[in-house]
Amino acid sequence: MNQKLCQSLDDIIPVATAHKQGEKFVFLKQGDTATAITQFAFGKFLPGEECAAHLHPTMEECFYFIDGEGEYTVNDVVYIIKPECFLRIPANTLHALKVTGNQPLTFVYFGAAIK
Repeated sequence: MNQKLCQSLDDIIPVATAHKQGEKFVFLKQGDTATAITQFAFGKFLPGEECAAHLHPTMEECFYFIDGEGEYTVNDVVYIIKPECFLRIPANTLHALKVTGNQPLTFVYFGAAIK
């Protein structure tokens, strides 16, 4: 188990998201702790970027948005995203994200395994 106890964004090389849009700075990934956390990261999507509809059968995700504007579609319900907004996506739930503003959409998020 990796003992990542203190890090800053400057310590992390950003990588593309699994959905090939945006970038993420991964603080923790599965196996770094003995918990159900699958990932804890800071994310950034640029204006015009989006994440196509998808789902995670065995993972719940939680997002806290810091800056920017967007729309998060969860099971055909569109949620307007703005700074200081929290959004939880239960496992096995179809979801998609789209940046709607002219500024980057930034957020912190984590995934937790449910099985």
